[in-house]
Amino acid sequence: MTQRRKNPGSGPYAHYAFVMFAGALTCVPASALEGDTFTPYATYGVYYDANLLRLPEPAAQSDRWTRASVGIRMDKEIGRQKLTADLSANQSSYDNFDQYDNDGKDLLANWKWALGNQFSGNVGTSYSEGLTPFDDYKGLERSLRTQQKNYVDGTWRFHPSWQVNAAYNRFDLRYDTQAQNPSERNLDMTDIGIDYLAKSGNKIGLVARHIEGDYPYADINSYEQNELKAKVDWQLTGKTYLQFLGGWAKREYASNPQRDSSVPSARLTAYWKATGKTAFSLGLWRELGATDDLAANYARNQGVSVGSTWDATSKISVDGLILTEKRDYNGVAVIDGIAPSDRDDRYNNAVLGVTYKPTLHWRVRASVYRTTLDSNVASATYKTNGALVTTRYEF
Repeated sequence: MTQRRKNPGSGPYAHYAFVMFAGALTCVPASALEGDTFTPYATYGVYYDANLLRLPEPAAQSDRWTRASVGIRMDKEIGRQKLTADLSANQSSYDNFDQYDNDGKDLLANWKWALGNQFSGNVGTSYSEGLTPFDDYKGLERSLRTQQKNYVDGTWRFHPSWQVNAAYNRFDLRYDTQAQNPSERNLDMTDIGIDYLAKSGNKIGLVARHIEGDYPYADINSYEQNELKAKVDWQLTGKTYLQFLGGWAKREYASNPQRDSSVPSARLTAYWKATGKTAFSLGLWRELGATDDLAANYARNQGVSVGSTWDATSKISVDGLILTEKRDYNGVAVIDGIAPSDRDDRYNNAVLGVTYKPTLHWRVRASVYRTTLDSNVASATYKTNGALVTTRYEF
């Protein structure tokens, strides 16, 4: 029987260190050579997961799959304007669960604009089409997910020490399976803020955010969220850097007010360049879901992550991550007899990777990981181990 389960920790915030230090599940692209406007590339990877469908033991089933992709990057400066884009197509083939074979495509495009010495910002879009992660959907029917984001932001530096900011983002999430229709959503996010710019280059500011979440097939999940947060970007020393964003978040459901939440929300990230070859990061957070995570919208999450990188040689680097997050759910459907307010999860992830750069254009990456989710909802609990080897060549 097909089961659907949300995973609030699978989004970009919860895996911030993973993206930075473990390179997600792809090789980090090399920078284009100076003067290059268009850079074609090709990637190929072999992946293995011991519990592909994220099922409780002893139902776990493993699989191996391959993924190949081709793409082209653009990086062009025109005066003070900068245009960047990345367009790629991929194909994945599974050994055992061949019903999950799929073709995907990705697009990123951004115009970094500037007008005089006081106005600057970005206009851009992103589009991604591919297999729905098994953390979000587990079933024998293939589910393809389409995500699109359009955004615009701007900054007006009206004084050497002060600037105001404004931004608008639109997220759209769609699935090709009827079972996933209730999860489809549109998110409209508006920000406005002000920053004080110290002569040292550090920054302190205040930002207000309004979010409207619309569920076309499940209006009971539609909500409005308002946030007021302080933000700090601070270079403590030449080797230590801090980022903080924290304040208050309030979410209200028009059709289901018993799910309303009003809680403190904050994230602190610290970076330490210990030596010329070694760096560490520390992340701490307590958040009301992840507001721009299209797979999460109803959990209070508290977590910590520690990441590190080591440039062993000029061609070999090693990275690692340990992450743990506690999730207290609010307002989800009763599963296995557990009421919404009683569901608690503990998510853990550990990654160790090695990247080898034989040439300027070619790099190879290998990594292993272990992921566990412990929950008082029996059907949500799982453990898995995995490994991958990927390679990328830029022409």
